[in-house]
Amino acid sequence: MNVENPIVLVTRPVEQGLAFIKRIKEKGINAKAFPCIEIQAVDLNESLTGVLNSLREYDLIIFISANAVQHGARVLAQYDLKPASITTKIATIGKATLDAAVQIGFDVTISPDNGFNSEALLALGICQQKHIKDKRCLIFRGVGGLETLATELKKRGAQVDYAEVYQRSKPEHDLYLSRFELSRDWLQFNISVITATSNESIQNLYDMIVAPGKKDMLETKLVVASRRGVELAQSLGFISIQCAQSAMNQHMLQALEIELN
Repeated sequence: MNVENPIVLVTRPVEQGLAFIKRIKEKGINAKAFPCIEIQAVDLNESLTGVLNSLREYDLIIFISANAVQHGARVLAQYDLKPASITTKIATIGKATLDAAVQIGFDVTISPDNGFNSEALLALGICQQKHIKDKRCLIFRGVGGLETLATELKKRGAQVDYAEVYQRSKPEHDLYLSRFELSRDWLQFNISVITATSNESIQNLYDMIVAPGKKDMLETKLVVASRRGVELAQSLGFISIQCAQSAMNQHMLQALEIELN
């Protein structure tokens, strides 16, 4: 491997991955996309139709990711509902989610200044039991997302429903680098660091790369975005793992630079 010309492998979905690669290249670092998650829209179903028909009955709408915002807006548009027309209080988790919501036109009134996860939102006054008890909350998310936020809100007395507006899956086809070529000649690609911002992307990467390249992949430095990511990566056999402060581009880039220096 030529350590003087390191390459960063970015496993984010296509759109987010290309934005992160742009940030990396602005630092003079070479990076390549290898999306390990594909984001797909979901069709309107009975569950989605039900929550959309009763949207005005909710006290709080929560978007947990930029994907939730974008696909949520798409679903709302099918009901001729414009983001700016929604009068229910809207909360977001993370700066990227907030930025996406504001750009699309949602009137976001609740977003943690500190922290980038569900725990940060749960720490806000509006989510404490005396304020959230008996309130109806609607969480926009992907199919099969984490239950942490909903579970805790329910413990505090809230009624929680989901609007699952997109789904994540392992890509069936490679748009950029080939999983076959990476599996066959991993070292020839001069990959110094892998970045993965979710447990699903870590697991999919592990599943997509096979022997003989898998051993070399597991010996490559890995930057993840959470302690859960560290735990999963360790269980899969990754040897060198760095945990960024969050999945935000800024924090992933900071951790990446530490690994490269």
